[in-house]
Amino acid sequence: MKPIALVDLDDTLFQTKRKVPDIAESDLVLASRANNGSHSYMTRTQAAFAEWLLASTEAIPVTARGSEALSRVTIPFSSYAIVSNGAVILNKAGKPDEEWHEVVSGQLRPLAGYFAELLAAGNAKADQVGVSIRCWSVMEGDLATYVVFKENDGDGSRLQEIAPIVETEGWVRHHNGNNLALIPPVISKRLASEFLLKRLREEQPDRPVIGYGDSVSDFSYLSLCDWWGAPGKSQMTALVVSAASA
Repeated sequence: MKPIALVDLDDTLFQTKRKVPDIAESDLVLASRANNGSHSYMTRTQAAFAEWLLASTEAIPVTARGSEALSRVTIPFSSYAIVSNGAVILNKAGKPDEEWHEVVSGQLRPLAGYFAELLAAGNAKADQVGVSIRCWSVMEGDLATYVVFKENDGDGSRLQEIAPIVETEGWVRHHNGNNLALIPPVISKRLASEFLLKRLREEQPDRPVIGYGDSVSDFSYLSLCDWWGAPGKSQMTALVVSAASA
């Protein structure tokens, strides 16, 4: 009985070269190709861990990346994938799961206009305070799923100044490094993970589930797992260490 492994990607299995400045590129393993040239890499240790995951578990990515961005990841996952923060579940053939699509699409389509308003408000605020940003709606086909803000020239520390406050109940405002996402309550890594785990455990209800993630928001799905872990250098580990030291 192979365990199920729910695993985040960026900053858990790999990261951009900027985040490992002391390691020569020749000592890194290409993990994801980027359209803008900012590729992501695994350290040798991360590559060994990813190899172990693929050999020992049914490894399922649980990621904010959309389907297109996942397709540029070089790690050869062969099971399901949860993408766009849970808005889409890809089946083993890489196609959207139709049952899950029906669950989320009816609630997401009416939000397209609101997403546009959030992006316009963020751009207006950035112009006002002098922060250069880029922002967009993460799309799955013709379906807008959530919105993202990034600084063009900074490290993301000023994103809190410009991203609009969402007052609607249940929205998640996720900030980790140079990434701030505003996510509607209809989608979450937890909801998609619950849906998929129920299916995978129908025949083997005692099948172990382990999880890995790096950011505080990953607690949402890691709490579904029988065991979970985080990289030693991560937002999640920093929070746990701080709480233990208090």
